[in-house]
Amino acid sequence: MTQKKLCTIGIIAFIALLIGIQVLYDPISSARHALTVSRVRRELPEARAKWEASGITDYTFDIVGNARSICRPSAIVEVRGGEVVKVETKDFTQANSPAVSLPPDKWADPDWGEEAFLCNYYRFTMPEFFDIIDETLISYPKSITQAEFDPVYGFLAKFRFGIYIGYGLARPKLNNCCNEYEIQNFQVLTP
Repeated sequence: MTQKKLCTIGIIAFIALLIGIQVLYDPISSARHALTVSRVRRELPEARAKWEASGITDYTFDIVGNARSICRPSAIVEVRGGEVVKVETKDFTQANSPAVSLPPDKWADPDWGEEAFLCNYYRFTMPEFFDIIDETLISYPKSITQAEFDPVYGFLAKFRFGIYIGYGLARPKLNNCCNEYEIQNFQVLTP
């Protein structure tokens, strides 16, 4: 065989190897995920500073979330003086769904309240949301799969975290793996 044919065969084998690695292990999605975590790490201090500079302590927002198989936060939350003072559950997937006031003794799931962040309405303040992403970045940074900060106030508007595994055939994407929430309809209240 000529050297040119050997070189061509080598190039083809190398390309086939790269394609095989991508199909089996999907290192591209792993690299993309690493960039997401890096972006969150970089944006968090600026977002928190923006929130703190606003001085907002009285606000309301809708939270739509899911902690798979544990709890599904779906409520209108009112915060006054930095403390949750009112929670009204609401099914945001149903048009004209009524908001039902929840008494404070029902704000935390007795089985998961302190263990699962999304099962405890007491913790649903913007500083607490910053703390949870901080804790996640320190203890389980690879579990962050999405985070978006509000461009005006800086609060964590959308957060998804759970088990991250690449998407190749040898490491298939897991469905229903993650905890997530989204903050909607944020409004500053007058004191």
